[in-house]
Amino acid sequence: MTLTQVWGCLLIFTLIPTLGAVCILPWGDRHPPRQLLGDCLLGIIVVLFTRHFFPYQSPWELISLLAFMMGRYWRTQDLAFAAVWGGLLLHDWQITPIVSFIGLVGLTVFRQIRLGIWAVLTLIFVALTIRHGTVPGYWVAAIALGGLLGWLSQQTTNSRQVWQIFRPESGFLSLDQRLSSPQVGQDAATLSQLKYLGYPVLPGWVLKPGDDFKRLVDLLKPSGDRPYMVRLSSEKVLPRFQIPTEQLTSPEALEVALVNGFSQTAVGKQALLVQAQPTVQWSGITYSRPPLPYKRQDPLTEVVRDFITPLVIGEGQFLLYYGLDSPQPLGGKPYANHPPLDILQEVAHLSRQLEHQQGSPQALEWCFTGQDIWILRVRPIYHLHPVWTREEIASHFPKPLSPLSASLLEVTAPGAIASIYDALWEGRENLQNIALISHHRGYSYLNRSFWERVCRRENFEFSDLQSRLGCLLFSFRHPLFCYRYLRWDWQWYPEFQQEAERLCYPLLKTIKMISRNDLSTLSLADLVQNVEQITEILELLLGYWLRGEVILWRRRLTTGLSHFLPPLPPKFQALNQLAVDIRGILRTTGEPRQGVVEPFTRAALFAQLAELPDGEHLFGRLNQWLKEHGDGADFPWELAQRRWREDSGTIRQQLTDLVNQPRTAISPLDLSSAQRQLQQIYRQQEAVRGLCETFLAQLRWHFLAIAQIWQNQGYLEQPQDIFWLKLPEVKALINAPQSQEFSRLQLKIQYRRSQMNLNQEQGLPPEIIYGQLTTKEDVSSSCFLQKLQGQAVSSGSVIGRVHRCLPGERVMSWSPNDILVTTYIDEHFLEHLKEVSGIITTQGGMLSQGASLARQHQIPMVANVAMALELLQPGQWVRLDGRLGQVELLDPEALSTDAN
Repeated sequence: MTLTQVWGCLLIFTLIPTLGAVCILPWGDRHPPRQLLGDCLLGIIVVLFTRHFFPYQSPWELISLLAFMMGRYWRTQDLAFAAVWGGLLLHDWQITPIVSFIGLVGLTVFRQIRLGIWAVLTLIFVALTIRHGTVPGYWVAAIALGGLLGWLSQQTTNSRQVWQIFRPESGFLSLDQRLSSPQVGQDAATLSQLKYLGYPVLPGWVLKPGDDFKRLVDLLKPSGDRPYMVRLSSEKVLPRFQIPTEQLTSPEALEVALVNGFSQTAVGKQALLVQAQPTVQWSGITYSRPPLPYKRQDPLTEVVRDFITPLVIGEGQFLLYYGLDSPQPLGGKPYANHPPLDILQEVAHLSRQLEHQQGSPQALEWCFTGQDIWILRVRPIYHLHPVWTREEIASHFPKPLSPLSASLLEVTAPGAIASIYDALWEGRENLQNIALISHHRGYSYLNRSFWERVCRRENFEFSDLQSRLGCLLFSFRHPLFCYRYLRWDWQWYPEFQQEAERLCYPLLKTIKMISRNDLSTLSLADLVQNVEQITEILELLLGYWLRGEVILWRRRLTTGLSHFLPPLPPKFQALNQLAVDIRGILRTTGEPRQGVVEPFTRAALFAQLAELPDGEHLFGRLNQWLKEHGDGADFPWELAQRRWREDSGTIRQQLTDLVNQPRTAISPLDLSSAQRQLQQIYRQQEAVRGLCETFLAQLRWHFLAIAQIWQNQGYLEQPQDIFWLKLPEVKALINAPQSQEFSRLQLKIQYRRSQMNLNQEQGLPPEIIYGQLTTKEDVSSSCFLQKLQGQAVSSGSVIGRVHRCLPGERVMSWSPNDILVTTYIDEHFLEHLKEVSGIITTQGGMLSQGASLARQHQIPMVANVAMALELLQPGQWVRLDGRLGQVELLDPEALSTDAN
C-alpha cells in the first residue's frame, strides 16, 4: 500500500462518515425527488473521491459507501439507500441497474416483504461479487456492505414505509405496521407509531374504504370472551364526534358497527379502527396541559367507571383530578369512590411523555383493566395551539402594556416579523392570517409554534445556533440560507438610512411643523390620517430594529463576545457628561463634606444647583438635552407613559443617580477589532431606536388630541382614558361618530381597569401559555338577580337569551344572542353550534368532545349547572362566565351590555 493509499484509507474512515452525518440536504420531506437525486449525487461523489486514492472498481469504493451510510445513520437514523445505490451505479453501471430492475419486478410479483429486502440486496451483491470476485478483499467488502444495509433497512422507519407498497393484497392493515395519516387517518397512524415505540396500545386492525368488512369480521370472530370496539379514524377533523362503539361481542354487532361507522359526509376518505377490548375497571381522558389557564400547567384527568363512551359524549358526572406527581381532586374535596392515585399519576406522566413525543399538548384516552393501562386514543388538543412564550420578548417588554399599546404592537409586529421572514426564507408562507404576537394580562407573548414549524420545515433546530461550532455546521448544511443572511446583514444599516431619508424624515418634518401650532386645531380626519401614517412607519422601523437585534445576537455569538457590555447610548453619554461636570463643580464650589458622604436626593441636588453661579448654564444644558432627546421614555412602547419632555422628573432622577455614581466609559484603545465592530452596531441600533421613539411620542400625542375632542364631547372623563381602548376600537369609533358604542365607553374602561387590578394581584405571568389568549368578555351594568355555580369549561363571558334544546329534539334556527341550555352537547347540535354565543349544560365534564369543540370555537361554556333546566326559562337574559363557571340571571329592565 502506497503512502497515498494510506492517506486515502485514513480519510475514508474519518472524512466520509463526517460527510454522511453533516451533509444533509435541506429539502427534507417536502421534495422527495430532490432528496433522492441529491443523495445519489453524494454517493457518486464518495466513489469519485475514493478513486482519487485507489484503483477503478476497487473494494474500497464499497467500504467508502459503508462509511458514508454509517455516518448518515448515526446522525439521522436514515438509511441513505439512494446514496448507496448512486455509488453502486458509478461503481458498476452495467450490473447495478439491470439487477435492481430484475429484483424489483420479482418482488412486485411475489410480494414477500420480509424476505424482499434481503432478496434484492443479495441479488445485487452476488452479481457484483461474481463479476469482481477476483479482486482481493472484494468478497469481504461486498458482504459487509450488503449485510449491514439489509440489517439497517429493517430498523429504519423510512425504509419500512417504502416496502409497505409490496404488502399482500389479501391482508388488512394492523397497528403492528407503521401507518401514515393519509393512508389510515390520524388516530390509527398515531397509535401505530406509539405501538412501534413500545407504548401500551391495544391490538387493532384498520378497515379502509373498499376493504371487505365481512372478511374482517370473519378474521376477528368476536364473541363474549373476545369483544371489540370500533371508532372512526379520520385524517381531518370532521363535523361529528368520534364516539367509540364498545363491547361488540357478536359478528352481527361488529358488522353493524362497521357499516354505521363511516361518516356520510366524507365517504371514501376515512378508515375505521377496530381494536380488541379488555375488561375495564376505569376509563379516563387526560390532558397533558390544562384546557383553561390555571396557575400551574399540570395535567388534568377526568375519570369514569367502566367504559369511556359516556366520558367522550359528556353524559353524566365525572371525577376530575389535577396534578402531575400527586394528582388531587380539582375542587379540593375528595371523592368517595375513586381510582388508585398511582394510576392517575402514571397516566399524567404518560401524557407528558406523549406531549414530548408528538411535540404539542396531547389528549390521552385510556383504560385501566385492574392490572394494565392501555392507550385508546391520542390526539392533539386543537384549542391549545399555538404555544405562546415570553422567552425572547420578556427582556424587551418586561411590564404589562395598556390595551392601546398592546394592540399597537399586535398591529405593527406581524408586518415587521414578516419582513424578516420574507428576506431569509423568500416568502415561502403567507403570514397575514397568522397571529405572531399576542397579549395575556397585558404581557407580550410570541408565537413559538410558528417558529418551531419553520424549523421543522427547514430541517434545523434553534439549539444548533447556540454555539460557534453549531453556527459553522449550520453554514455547511444551509449554504443558500447563510448567503441570504449575510447579504441581509450587510445591507441592514444602509437600507435603514435610505428608508429613513425617503419616508421617515419627511413625514416627521411635516408632523412636527403641525405640532408647533397645536394638534388640537386638527380635525379627527387629519389626526386619523397622521395616526395611519405613523403606524406604517412604526411597522417599518420595528422591522429594522428587530433586524438589528438578530444581527447583534449573531455577532456576539460568532465573535465569542456574548458577555460584552454594550456602550452607553449617545444620549445617555451626554447626560453622564453633564453629571460629571456637575460633580466637578460641586467639588470646587461647595463646602467639603466630612465623614460618610450621603448621596444627593433629587430635591437637594437641584436646590443646590439653583444657588450656584453656573446653575443657569447647567439647567440650560439639561433643557437642551430634553429638547433633543425628550421624545424617549423608560418604556417607549407604553403609550400611556409620559415622555421625558412631558415629565422631566424621571430624567432629573437619573441625573441625580449619575451625579452620585457616574459611569466611566471604556476607552476605544482598550477594545479589540471585533469589540469595536460590535460597538458600532450598537450605535447604529440606537439610531434606529431613537427614531422609533420619536414616532411613538408623536403617536401618543395624536391619541391624546383625539381623546381631548372626545372629552369635550362628553364621551371620556379624561384624555388618558383613551389608552384603555384598543387601536381597532379607536378607528371604529372615529369612522362611526354616531355609534352607540360611545355611550358604553366608560363601562368598558371601568371593566378593563378592574381587570388590570386583578391581574396585578396574580403576580408574574406564566412563561408559556397554550392556546388562544383573547376571549370575548361581555360586561353589564345590570345587577344580577341570582347566581348559579357550575364547572368552568371554556373561557370568556357573554350575555344572551336562554334557548333550551334537549338531545334528540329537532334543532331549529339559533341566533347569535342565544345561549344554549341542554343536558349535554348532542352530536346533532354540531352543525348549528357556532351560531350560539354560549353553552350551559346540566351534565358533562371538561374533557368531553363537546367541551373541546366549545373551546376550539371560543364559545364560553359552563357545565354541571344543577337545576339549570328548571331555573332558566326560554328567553331569559343571563350572563355566562366560562372562566369562573358562573351563570348570572340578569334584570332585563336595567340591562346594558358591552363587548370587550
